[in-house]
Amino acid sequence: MEKIKFIIYLTIIFFVNIVFSQEYKLGKVTLDELKQDRCATDTSAVAEYLFSKGKTYFEYSQTDGFKIITEVENKIKIYKKEGYSYGNYEVLFYIENNSTKEQITFSNAITYNLVGDKIEKTKLKSEGEFEEQVNKNWGIKKITMPNVKEGTIIEYKYVIRSPFISSFPIWEFEKKIPVLYSEYVTQIPEYFIFNSNIRGGLNPIISVDKKKRTITLREIERVQGKGIYETAVKNNFVTTNIDYEQVETKYILDSINSFNDEVYVNNIKNYTSSISHELAATRYPNQDYKNYALNWENVVQTIYDAEEFGGELNKTNYFEVDIEALLNNINLDEQKIDVIYNFVKTKMNWNGYMGYYTDRGVKSAYKNNIGNVADINLILIAMLRYGGINANPILVSTRLNGIPVFPNRNGYNYVIAGVELDNKTIILLDATNKNANPNIIPERAMNWFGRMIRKDGTSEMVDLYPKKNSIENVSMLAELQSDGTIKGKQRKQLTDYYAFLFRNENGNRNQENYIEELEKIENLSLVEEYKLDNLNDLTKPIIETYSFTSNSLVDIIGSKIYFSPMLFHQLKENPFKAENRLYPVDFNFPIKDSYTFSIKIPEGYVLESKPEPINLIMEENMGSFKYTVAENMGTIQFACSLEINTPIIESSYYQHLKEFFNQIVLKQNEKIVLIKK
Repeated sequence: MEKIKFIIYLTIIFFVNIVFSQEYKLGKVTLDELKQDRCATDTSAVAEYLFSKGKTYFEYSQTDGFKIITEVENKIKIYKKEGYSYGNYEVLFYIENNSTKEQITFSNAITYNLVGDKIEKTKLKSEGEFEEQVNKNWGIKKITMPNVKEGTIIEYKYVIRSPFISSFPIWEFEKKIPVLYSEYVTQIPEYFIFNSNIRGGLNPIISVDKKKRTITLREIERVQGKGIYETAVKNNFVTTNIDYEQVETKYILDSINSFNDEVYVNNIKNYTSSISHELAATRYPNQDYKNYALNWENVVQTIYDAEEFGGELNKTNYFEVDIEALLNNINLDEQKIDVIYNFVKTKMNWNGYMGYYTDRGVKSAYKNNIGNVADINLILIAMLRYGGINANPILVSTRLNGIPVFPNRNGYNYVIAGVELDNKTIILLDATNKNANPNIIPERAMNWFGRMIRKDGTSEMVDLYPKKNSIENVSMLAELQSDGTIKGKQRKQLTDYYAFLFRNENGNRNQENYIEELEKIENLSLVEEYKLDNLNDLTKPIIETYSFTSNSLVDIIGSKIYFSPMLFHQLKENPFKAENRLYPVDFNFPIKDSYTFSIKIPEGYVLESKPEPINLIMEENMGSFKYTVAENMGTIQFACSLEINTPIIESSYYQHLKEFFNQIVLKQNEKIVLIKK
């Protein structure tokens, strides 16, 4: 046993030495690397990071104090055309007060290709580098690498110089393609205390080293002359050295598989392996210890007190005439909410930019009928308050922004309106989408919890997920013919989020193109007599009706006819394929799907067999599934319903959920068998 332990120990030491001793540097591209035509660990990979290295450290100058510098080096191998997008890269940078901002510089950006038996290098030119300002707080620096093709190796380095010492980047070990080697180094002076958070299922090798460093200060000393030179003043330069301790922490992972962006997940990056840091405190020489660790109450109060937020909510003179006319003779709060909400949705147009701070300012946005999220929704809140409604802003982190780990201002990037009725019911409103309704906010903003800020400075967590089931109700009358053709008429009704998504996706589509796509998706030979009701009346459900013909839903073998009573509505495969799941399943909103079909049996045939009924109920009433088939006087009567009552299902229930859907798929694909008399 001791011998086995010793061998294992030697193996671990050998592995660690290899990982730490191997050099990963830009500019060292070999013929073998260029000749490699597939990823060794994942032959389906479209590209692979040969290495990704990052280092974050602090730099001091007498004029500006400390700055935080992050250097990143990437080397990427392209295997397939689908991987060409990895020749493009972009980095976000923060801007404060239209003047102070982070600086991004790219260098060593080279594309390598194999031409014959020689390596061809193509450097990034100035026209392949772009910078654009997204809004007044954020900009993007982009590069587009030249001459990218299958077999290409891409290398580049970029540096982020930030005056915001709390602006530590998030280092992502896992990516959408495999990573052969990932290394991240932090070098933090003793003056700064950061909390670190490693998340995800991978455990990096961590090494810590402490080193002495020196800051050199140069000051001018004015010296008065003596004797006959007493009126002369001489300037001497005095050098002062300040020694301090720097803590260097290195994180290493290698042979990292690509992560799979599974179904029903809000943002996979919330759960993949990464490391983030939060500035907890500073302890400068001869100064008091200063605590920066925030709670969410501190964060939201700071945001609310800003002129671009709370200051904009206090402005009303730009809309007072309009709202007085709008609310004339309207006294009920519910009516006021509807009138104001619909007015803002109609008048204002979203420019596609996020943010909880206004971009144009509410007056300018109102005048020009366009603005970012904050412009529009702060106008909405201000108008509701002016109308006597208890409305408050709710700060939100969008799905793409993720779930913040530490309390900080960047944890939120969106704002919606919340109306409190009787201090119990909270109505969520977002006027950036024309198809939104009360409590039907865009999916981008439906991310776990937001925080409502009231006028008195108090704040409260608000659940952003809907409690009411969105309904899809499908009814059908169909007739099966002896040659396998099915003709019928279908009526579909969609409410709440189902209706919202339908309007977003199809509201401006050409009907003829939509019908063609419908025929293709549902595998129908012909769709005719198409009718769509309530597309623009948001107070009513979407109702879609059409007649159809299909020649591909039935199998005829000898004297028997086989078909699923679900026809073209069955779930053909289980969406949950992974053996295990480490993160929640996010259905976005609770649902209730119901199907009621009447299918006439063709002359000369009788029912031989049919699927047995089933009634499944998930734990804690998270969902249910019912399925029944009956025959009455030559007609198949079919009913099926699926309910998901909990929009977020924790990973601990994954196996139960997977089996639940497995039984649904099996049942929905069982066949009715008809036989000739």
